[in-house]
Amino acid sequence: MAEGGGGDKENPFHFGKKRKPSIKRTISRFDVGNQARLLLSQFVHDRMQSDGFLNAPTSEVLIEPGTPSGPPVEHVREVGLALRAIGDELDKDESLQHLIRQIPPDAPSQTFAMVAKEIFADGNFNWGRVVALFYFAYKMIAKAIQSKMNNIPIIRSIVEWVVNFIIDYVAPWIIERGGWSAIQEYFGTPSVQAMSVFMAGVLLSIYVFIKHS
Repeated sequence: MAEGGGGDKENPFHFGKKRKPSIKRTISRFDVGNQARLLLSQFVHDRMQSDGFLNAPTSEVLIEPGTPSGPPVEHVREVGLALRAIGDELDKDESLQHLIRQIPPDAPSQTFAMVAKEIFADGNFNWGRVVALFYFAYKMIAKAIQSKMNNIPIIRSIVEWVVNFIIDYVAPWIIERGGWSAIQEYFGTPSVQAMSVFMAGVLLSIYVFIKHS
């Protein structure tokens, strides 16, 4: 992997500037999904820099022009650091990385949908699983870039798959928790190691399906 591009480890999101206090309002599923688009694009760009990608697409390039960003994310810097921390832990699990490497870079949208649905198949929601969805999306985006395919349309498609899945299945839970800023509560729960084991099981079942389909 190419060297360089580590980025500022203390502030992963360049849009993480202090904002003026805003009037509280109830957010909708679509607000949560639009916020997810922004957070995911920043998460992907941050991890590309950490992983040493040269000329990594900016977060703006990862999003189709003209798509809405939703209302500002409260405590966006802390949300970014939490996303990074959970992603860093998933990075350390070699068995998980091995399984991810088995998924082809041109895996169809059905494959992504299968992974997403498997993550939440038991009806249980937590922030680790939400970040696992982001993490898998990043790994698929990284594969697209490394394969030198016409990757911008593929990348944008992956981002939209995540957004649409969150709107349809995950947004009500995020709203109930109080929005994306509540991700900080995850660090009061058991280790991310359990999430690595869980994700490995999900990806193994997907890999077996792909191999025999």
